[in-house]
Amino acid sequence: MLRKSIFVFSCLTFLVFCLTSSYVLANVDKLKRIAEAESDVAYIGLRLKTYSSSRGSRTIEEVVIHRNAKDSYGKVVAIIGAPKPVEEGRRDAERNDRNRNERSRREREFRWEPHRSQFSVKAIELIPQNYVLELRHWGEKIAGHETDLLIIKPKFSGRSSKYIYFSRKNSVILRVEDLDAAGILRDMFVYTRISFDPEVVDSKWDDLRDEIEAQPWHNRPKITLAEAEKILKKAPIQPTFLPSGFQLQGLYKRQFRGVHVQLKYTDGLLDISLFETTNEVRSESTNRSSRGDRNREEATIRIGDTTVREHRRGPDNGFGWRSDDVNFFITGPIPHSELRRVVESIILRKDPK
Repeated sequence: MLRKSIFVFSCLTFLVFCLTSSYVLANVDKLKRIAEAESDVAYIGLRLKTYSSSRGSRTIEEVVIHRNAKDSYGKVVAIIGAPKPVEEGRRDAERNDRNRNERSRREREFRWEPHRSQFSVKAIELIPQNYVLELRHWGEKIAGHETDLLIIKPKFSGRSSKYIYFSRKNSVILRVEDLDAAGILRDMFVYTRISFDPEVVDSKWDDLRDEIEAQPWHNRPKITLAEAEKILKKAPIQPTFLPSGFQLQGLYKRQFRGVHVQLKYTDGLLDISLFETTNEVRSESTNRSSRGDRNREEATIRIGDTTVREHRRGPDNGFGWRSDDVNFFITGPIPHSELRRVVESIILRKDPK
């Protein structure tokens, strides 16, 4: 009798394991298909997009034309309302600074920019390791198309979630909602109109080709460790502690206020960026003045013998400091305490306990 009970329990356990594994693999396959659709399916559409930044939350309307992974661009066609400030009671000085830079900012916004995929090859590899995938049938249409829903929920605390509404017919993403760790909507977009007719897409591409190709391409070239050493005149310093699930995705050469090396770490959904440069950078007071932040003082802390500046930019935490003749800046949408541990591991050169 005991042997029979053990046998039945083992069979049930094996059956549950098989069903669970099959469910998980099916959801991972759906994520892969959604990523492939971003390359394989041609479309042109109009979408509303709301996102958070250091300036506050912002809603825009943009047109997106996508022929393949290479020929994929978006352009802002309207700004819906004024930016909503993150903090109430902005001072007149900041408002004046913002207005003074409005023209140049709009010139940058109202031009064609590369429309990048939601998921890289590395993301597809890491997301199933660090997130739970849940597939649901969705009863509503988006832009006239039947949709299903893929929910990406974190396995670790302090991480965001992503809700992906995609076309049931071809798996193209029609709506995305990014929620922070508290479940509050951070960013989203939704297509209000979209066409998958290849003849319509090709015709519109022919009409827009000259306008699109006339815009500057903002390339972020990936570099090797040896090339990074050549830029910094020394090997880039990497953290010895990373939050659970994060891996180095790559090194990049960035041009802003000099040449920087960017080390990008990802868990598949969220990114942590570490910037290093040996160039002199302007003081914080000068930078605040130039970007309209005169009235926002940034806190400083001490880690060992190093003074570290604390930043908050929209949903991202950030830290900046100088050590060993290198200027560092790190930012990412993860809890302040976790990002501080990363900073400590760089400055103290050991895994903080």
